[in-house]
Amino acid sequence: MVVIDINMWKCPRSTGSREERMTLLLSFLALVTFSFAQKSNSSANKRRLAGIHFNSIDVNSPQTWKDNTGTKTLVGFKDQDLGFSVSYWQTLAHHVDLSGKATMMFHNYSAVDRNQYTTKYNQVGFEIEPTVNAYAFNDDSKYNAFVTTGFGLGIYSNKFGAYVPAGLGLSANLSNNTYFTLQSQYRFTLTNDIMRNNMFYSFGILQNIGK
Repeated sequence: MVVIDINMWKCPRSTGSREERMTLLLSFLALVTFSFAQKSNSSANKRRLAGIHFNSIDVNSPQTWKDNTGTKTLVGFKDQDLGFSVSYWQTLAHHVDLSGKATMMFHNYSAVDRNQYTTKYNQVGFEIEPTVNAYAFNDDSKYNAFVTTGFGLGIYSNKFGAYVPAGLGLSANLSNNTYFTLQSQYRFTLTNDIMRNNMFYSFGILQNIGK
C-alpha cells in the first residue's frame, strides 16, 4: 500500500522571481479568457471531444537554462520520461474551448526533482489539469493552431504539487469527428520543493462525442 504524506505540502518560496511574475500573468490571462468565453457562450457552436494522449516530460533543459551550465538546447527524446493522459474538451465560445486532462507520468520526482533517493515513494506522478485553449481559426478548419494556459495539481512521488502550464498546440481535423493534436508546454512550478519547472510534450487523438 502506498502512503501519501499530505503533511509535506509547502508553499512556493516568495522570491518575487521572473517565473513567479510570469505565473501570475498567465493565471490572470486564463481568467480573463474564461470570463470572455462565458459571455459569448450562447453563440458558440458546441463541440465535445474525448481523447487519449501520449506524453513526455523534460526537466533537464529548464534546469540547464536556469543554471547557465550548458547550451540552451532541448534534450533528446531518449532523456525524457513518458506517460499518458485522458482528456475532455468542450467549446466555450468561438475560437475558445475548455479542456481537462487526467495524467499519469512515469518520472521519479523524488530522486530527480527533489534529490531524495529513496525506495519509499513510488516513481510516478498523477495530475489533473484544466486549461483554456484559444484557437487561431474556426473549429471546422482543417488545420488549426492554439495557445494554452491553465492550472495543474497533482501527486508527485507521494507529495502534492501545483504548476501553471503555458504552451502552443497544433491540430488536424478529420471530417469534424477525429482530431490529432500536438502540444508543447512550459510548466511553471508553484511548489519548487516538490517538482521542477519542466517542458511537457503531448500527441493526442481526440474523438467528437457531441451531436
